[in-house]
Amino acid sequence: MPTSLRIMAILGALIGVIGLPVLLRPHATRVTLGLKKSPQMVYILRIVGTMLTALGLVLIVFAITFWKTA
Repeated sequence: MPTSLRIMAILGALIGVIGLPVLLRPHATRVTLGLKKSPQMVYILRIVGTMLTALGLVLIVFAITFWKTA
C-alpha cells in the first residue's frame, strides 16, 4: 500500500475511534469536555459522532478500494 493511502487509512481509523465514544456515550463526552447540559446537546453529540465515524469509514474504504484497484 502506498504511503498516501496508508496515511488515509490511519487517519480514517483515528477519526473513527474519536467518533465512536461521542456517538455511543454522549453523556460521558459532554462531562469530559465540560459542555453544558441541555436536551439539544445529546442530539448534537450524536450527530457529531455519527459524522466522524462515517468519515472514518469512508476514508478507510476509499484507501482500501484505491489500493486494490491500482
